[in-house]
Amino acid sequence: MALTYLLAAFLITGQGMHQQIMPFWAPAGIALGAVLRFGPAVLPGVLLGSLGFNLWIPLTWHDALTLSNVLTALAIGSGAMIQASVAAALIHRFNAYPLTPENGRSLAVYALIAGPLSCLINSTLGTSVVYFVNDAGGSAGFLKDWLLWWGGDSFGAIVLAPVVLALLPERKTDKKRRRSLVARLVGIVGLVLLLNHLLMLRLDSQLRRDFQRDTRLVEAHLFSAIQKNFADLAYLGQRFSEPGGMTPDQFRARVAQLTADNPSVRAYSWDPVVQVEQRQAFERATAQMLGEPDYAIYGESLMADDPLIPVQMVEPRELNRRALGFNLLSIDDRRRSVMLAQNSGQPVVTEVLNLTQAPDQPGFLILHPVYRMIGEYGPLQRQRELAGFMVGVFTVSQLLGGALEGADIHDIRLRLKEQGADLPFFSNFPESGFDGLFGRFELQVGQRVWQAEAAPGPDYMAGNPSGNATDMQLLLVLSAAIGTLLVLSMHDRERILMDEVDRQTRSLAYQARHDDLTGLPNRSHLIETIRKRVEDPQSLPFSVLFIDLDRFKLINDSLGHQAGDRMLQKLAQLLTARLPKNSLLFRMGGDEFILLVEGDVQQASIEADRVLIATTLPLELDDVRVQITASIGISHYPDHGVDLGTLIKHADTAMYRAKAQGKNRYVVYSEEFSDQAFHSFSLEQDLRVALDERQLVLHYQPQFDLKTMQLVGTEALVRWNHPTRGLLAPGHFIEMAEETQLIIPLGWQVIELVCDQMKHWEQRGIKPPQVAINISPQQLLQIDFVEKLNKLVDGRGVLRTSIELEITELMIMQDPDLAMMQLHRLRESGYRIALDDFGTGYSSLDRLKYLPLDRLKIDQAFTRDIGKNPKDEAVILTIIALGRSLGIEVLAEGVETESQLRFLGEHACNSVQGYLLGRPIPAEELCIDV
Repeated sequence: MALTYLLAAFLITGQGMHQQIMPFWAPAGIALGAVLRFGPAVLPGVLLGSLGFNLWIPLTWHDALTLSNVLTALAIGSGAMIQASVAAALIHRFNAYPLTPENGRSLAVYALIAGPLSCLINSTLGTSVVYFVNDAGGSAGFLKDWLLWWGGDSFGAIVLAPVVLALLPERKTDKKRRRSLVARLVGIVGLVLLLNHLLMLRLDSQLRRDFQRDTRLVEAHLFSAIQKNFADLAYLGQRFSEPGGMTPDQFRARVAQLTADNPSVRAYSWDPVVQVEQRQAFERATAQMLGEPDYAIYGESLMADDPLIPVQMVEPRELNRRALGFNLLSIDDRRRSVMLAQNSGQPVVTEVLNLTQAPDQPGFLILHPVYRMIGEYGPLQRQRELAGFMVGVFTVSQLLGGALEGADIHDIRLRLKEQGADLPFFSNFPESGFDGLFGRFELQVGQRVWQAEAAPGPDYMAGNPSGNATDMQLLLVLSAAIGTLLVLSMHDRERILMDEVDRQTRSLAYQARHDDLTGLPNRSHLIETIRKRVEDPQSLPFSVLFIDLDRFKLINDSLGHQAGDRMLQKLAQLLTARLPKNSLLFRMGGDEFILLVEGDVQQASIEADRVLIATTLPLELDDVRVQITASIGISHYPDHGVDLGTLIKHADTAMYRAKAQGKNRYVVYSEEFSDQAFHSFSLEQDLRVALDERQLVLHYQPQFDLKTMQLVGTEALVRWNHPTRGLLAPGHFIEMAEETQLIIPLGWQVIELVCDQMKHWEQRGIKPPQVAINISPQQLLQIDFVEKLNKLVDGRGVLRTSIELEITELMIMQDPDLAMMQLHRLRESGYRIALDDFGTGYSSLDRLKYLPLDRLKIDQAFTRDIGKNPKDEAVILTIIALGRSLGIEVLAEGVETESQLRFLGEHACNSVQGYLLGRPIPAEELCIDV
């Protein structure tokens, strides 16, 4: 950013009169465009770029930077950064983006914010420091400098910011339209710069003529000033040649009268000739006459026979008191001029020298000899005697300044040298002049010839009427802003038209690939999607779930086809909301849907369960509460086919098999006689027999209080005592039971076994411990589950408070409202509620505070990594703290080591269970106090 800003600044330099204020400041627009595109992160680059440029500019005038240069650069850089950030913030605030305006008014708001409004910041700050702190040249006055800066920044912000945004689009857009916009905006910039260049050429030509005229005018005024000084000296000398001369007051009055119209002179003095023997008398008389008691002649004459020529009177005396009493013959250069004037009898101009009263400035003297007539005879017998010298004291700068002031010319610089000299005795030339603006002339100063060279100073062009381009440049800025708004308006109309065309095209494409009734992707979309996946060599495995609603024809026949259509719409919305983002749902027509699920068959089974649960949820149709089920067939790519026809065919076959098995289930396609199919089928049939013959048994895992290490409960865990395969753990049959809906009768049989065992303990005089029972989602979400459970428990004579029902987070997620209602009803019935495997599901913590929970069970996946994974420990501590704050007991599962037990005890976990304290065992092996 800094380099871009700096490069743009260098390219735009030289477009105006001022050395540091540019009329078309492109970097202001680049800074604004970059902030709009990339945000505030680029602001330091704006500061550095502006700082670098404004530190470089003074180095073109001087050899080294001054403190004022550095302060000015910092102020301007800060102003540029603030200006860009404020403009961007306002554009965001009012949604006035130049390339995507909401309406025509937004473009006007953009132009107002980016230009006149925001650019007040740096124009005011920058002009102030440049005008009052820095020593830049070319100023046309504060107001015009401010207007030029304000207009230049407005030009850059309004015209160049859209160029940056078009070149660096935030999102993919039409390159052709962007290029066209950039070309038109760059054309405006080029046209403005071209017109400005032509303007500067015309002004430059006029300026050259004016400068040559002004040079000749300066020459004439210098010559006139010198001649006037000769005349004034002759006039004053005439007064002193008369008998009695002039008194100090008369001399002061005469000098004041002359210098009022002649600013080039520093002083006039009367230097009489005094013989050495008259020195003391002369000093006393002069001291008394001037009222200067300390008056004394200083400086001894260089030659022994020389008299004294001291300064007796000088005006203005206050500024030249130091010269009183100075002897002209005491310095060699003065003595040479005195002798030349005496011998020639004409006024003599000294060489340039250091004046007594201004030793730090080059100056010169004009010595005008004054003679008196002596003798008592007639005019022809009288003799002329040198009475003294009328001396004019001049500094070169004062002489030149007076001449320029008299000519009403500003900032012409001069370099003077005596004829034949190599080095100038005076120069105030600028370090870099304007090309071609240069003048030479010779000036006759008494018997000397001065060679003069003239060049314009930095402020000459800005102060010259022909060189003042501010008004025209501001008009160009206004024209560029209007042109930019017209181009942006045209671009916006094109954008709106193209967007409408794109919208219509997308709408037609959407309609062709989506179902009109449900809005879901249709068969054409499905064919296209699967074709792309199959043809992609890097395609990942996926499953096709063929979903068919059970007995949907009955709804159409009983409630009407409109009700059936509304049901399909609601079901589509329900499934879309509950399915994961990486799955795709299609409507094939009628009551058939296809679901594509990424991953293996197990992932497809999970999603099939989700669909089955969702389809069984009640739907309101015209004040009628309707429930429906679905049958699902699953085929997997590439195991069950590598083309669309085969995959859908196998999924359809599996779906009909699901309907044949009782509907409201899913079936994964497999070869009819494969070992897997036979095993699954036989296991299902065996489980059905097991439920009828009550082959299920329960093992109980003890739960202990961590403070007392007393038994506080047990968890009932089901086992299948298979007649041929032996004792089977739940992992061998629970998933299959859930797939075949056998989990519901299995769950009720487990509850019956728990109640029978608790009654058996009670009959033996053993106080039954609290027993935890796992409840499946399908069982909990049965509408009559609570009534049926109460009837079973009460029929066995078991206290409801001694039973703890364990649910999972996934169960709540499947139907939060129904699950919440069922849990509250269970709690009101007296049962304890535990949330099992906490931390591994997807339930909301916000919903957790409304659940009627008695216990949170920390999943063993966290417990087993105690001492190994700090993140798991952090999760455990969070769950414990959460339970404490909600008033819910916390139990940790899977405790297998002493370090795990110690960690949980140290952090106030309430209870534990695990192999360290007790494995799941039959009821008769469980040690319970009588």
